[in-house]
Amino acid sequence: MIRMKFKYFYQLFLTQFIILFIACLMIGLLISHFMKDYLYETQVSDLTAYGEEIAKDVQNMSDRETGSPILQTYQQILGVKNIHYVIFDDTAAIVYPQSNRPLPPDFHLKTDEWKELQEGKTVSTLMDTRFSDQLTRVSIPIEKDGEFAGGIMLTSPISGTEKVIGKINWYVFYTILISITIALILSAIIAKLQVNRFRKLSSATKEVIKGNYSVRLKESSMDEIGALAGDFNKMTQTLEESAVEIERQEKRRRQFIADVSHEMRTPLTTISGLTEGLVNDIIPKSETDRCIALIDTEARRLARLVNENLDYERIRSNQIQLHKTTFAANEFLDIIKDQLQLTAENRGDQIIVDTRDSVQIFADYDRLMQVFINIVKNSIQFTENGTITLSARQEYKETIFEISDTGIGMNESEVEQIWDRFYKADMSRTSTKFGESGIGLSIVKQLISYHDGEVSVHSVAGEGTTFTIKLPFFVDNDGDK
Repeated sequence: MIRMKFKYFYQLFLTQFIILFIACLMIGLLISHFMKDYLYETQVSDLTAYGEEIAKDVQNMSDRETGSPILQTYQQILGVKNIHYVIFDDTAAIVYPQSNRPLPPDFHLKTDEWKELQEGKTVSTLMDTRFSDQLTRVSIPIEKDGEFAGGIMLTSPISGTEKVIGKINWYVFYTILISITIALILSAIIAKLQVNRFRKLSSATKEVIKGNYSVRLKESSMDEIGALAGDFNKMTQTLEESAVEIERQEKRRRQFIADVSHEMRTPLTTISGLTEGLVNDIIPKSETDRCIALIDTEARRLARLVNENLDYERIRSNQIQLHKTTFAANEFLDIIKDQLQLTAENRGDQIIVDTRDSVQIFADYDRLMQVFINIVKNSIQFTENGTITLSARQEYKETIFEISDTGIGMNESEVEQIWDRFYKADMSRTSTKFGESGIGLSIVKQLISYHDGEVSVHSVAGEGTTFTIKLPFFVDNDGDK
């Protein structure tokens, strides 16, 4: 089934047209109704004023003076304005003009109107006649000696009023027509502008679908479309950053796989060759112990590569639990020095521990040991014939460590990337075997974070590097850490 599309431009334009048309129609009807009521009320007010003046003169006349020239003068004056009047007695018989006839059927007052008139109230109504258009009729009571004696009925055709209303209606119609035309032209322009903004958004969305995340829209705080453009730009910026990061991580992953494959190939080749030599008695008996030791060294190297990756995944997914205890910083750093002293001497380096006996640490011993081994090995890797200094000091509610070396240092771009999992410094600058996988410092950052601590690095190319670690050390009122 094929569905016809109804473009948004036409939807917006038609909606505005319908709203304008209904609004203008309502305004026209209200104006027409208001003017009709207003002119009717004005006509009633004028007839009432004339009737009250005539009633005053009639109250002072005797019954024989109903043909008075005064009444004839009133008739002449009012006739110019197309107003006619009759005077009737308390039986509804006409006494002026003198005819003694009852009121014509079309001019009969209803019972409730006659009752109001007897009570001294003015009665007005809009009536239809058989011979002319509608008439405005006003009846004024006449009292003599405090009693109801009849009344004065004034009538005026409403045709003149209808002409005025008709002319006003035409003016209103022309005004509304012009207003609608101008409004629709402006609406079409605004609708076109709005549709163009949607088209730009649609075009930009298609570019994003194609993989172009650099597309941006013009932002505006004027309306919701402008806010939507801002959200779209934030989305594309995030996507672009994610795409760059994914590409960067992919490059590092490929480099990591190549590096790990290379690192694994060497010990595997060595182990395979030595094992084959031992099995086939190619290696002399005097070299057997050395070959077994070399096989053990290479196997440990492989295990280290695998364990570092597995350990990182456990740490990254928060699958470890910390068992924090309090221990002395000087003893902890001395153990690290003893473990890595031989490695440092092979590089011509010296490890120095600088701390007071009173400095205490509150942390998971094994995990903090892993952190320091990683950092110190990293320092040894990039330092030759230099010094690695391990220092610790106690400050308010925290223990601060610094691991400084006098090695080759790093530039700013390297400092920004060393915490990334697959980042690996330029290995052409060193020949040591440590740091093959490039994930040691990622583990460091994760573990320090789990301790609610902070780790930072300051390095100057050619001068050395300093790692600073801050670990919280809280003591409550009961003396517990």
